[in-house]
Amino acid sequence: MSELRGKLIALAGVILTMVVTSTVGLSLLEDWSLFTSLWVTIVSLTTTGYGDLVPATRAGQIFTMVVLIFGLGVMLYSLSTAVSAIVENQVVRFVRRDKMMEVIKRLENHVIVCGAGRVGINAAYILRSYKVPYVLIDRDEALVSQAAEGGHFVMLGDATRDEVLIKAGILKAQGIICAMSEDAHNVFGVLTARSLNPGLKIVARSTEPETFAKLHQAGADKVISPTQSGGHQMAMAMIKPAAVEMVNTLFLSRHLEIQLEEVEISQNSLLANKLIMEAFDREVNNVVIVAIIRDEAVIMNPRGRDSILPGDTLVLIGSRQDLDSIDSKFVCAS
Repeated sequence: MSELRGKLIALAGVILTMVVTSTVGLSLLEDWSLFTSLWVTIVSLTTTGYGDLVPATRAGQIFTMVVLIFGLGVMLYSLSTAVSAIVENQVVRFVRRDKMMEVIKRLENHVIVCGAGRVGINAAYILRSYKVPYVLIDRDEALVSQAAEGGHFVMLGDATRDEVLIKAGILKAQGIICAMSEDAHNVFGVLTARSLNPGLKIVARSTEPETFAKLHQAGADKVISPTQSGGHQMAMAMIKPAAVEMVNTLFLSRHLEIQLEEVEISQNSLLANKLIMEAFDREVNNVVIVAIIRDEAVIMNPRGRDSILPGDTLVLIGSRQDLDSIDSKFVCAS
């Protein structure tokens, strides 16, 4: 496509040069005004041929013949090149879309992100950094094209409709993020997703405070307000800048060494029913348990003699390498 675009630009330059040359030449040879010469040039090159004005001098007639011979060839070649570019662009888009849909059909345990705007795209980048499979959905064709060019798996459609979510693999997905720009669409999206997959984890975006309760009632597990979160973070950055900087480092920077991670403990995990001091002193010395989430309760800064039970979610802090090693161990053991 870049090659065709370059050809079209070059041809446009050739046509413009030919029009200017013909206009100036006819004006000098036939003693016409520039506008009249331009009129005759355009009528001649487009083969309209009104015949109201024709060159009267022999030099003007010869000049016009030369312009027509070369000009018509350039015009026809330009037209065929433009048609080829349009057709090839459509073919490339169809092929790319079909290949992407084939990949989306094979996704399992992935996350569906509804809305390819700024919030949805940022969520997709975070999922990509954690190597979590995902697919974006948006009804705006321009946003879909932009996301596809950015390397995202994306499909065009209305995320509040059953058939669209089914095509996105909601029956095999682990979760869905409703990040559409309008709260009403997010409410409908949550309702549709929950009805299709009752076990789905749902995170929804809310702009208006009164929509919070509606989203929870519709089935959202977590409701996030970007405006409220942004205002809170800005105020805390003014009051406690060091603490906010640390949080930003842990949650927003994906290229730094120290990061946070969540790990769920299954019944068959190697660390299930062990004391923290036994499990982590022996297994990993460079990872610290920040908290244990157990039955919706949070145990902050657990002690070494606290037990790790099946069903717990451990909140860990450590290097990416050590966290990945723990993840792989738990996955293999579960």
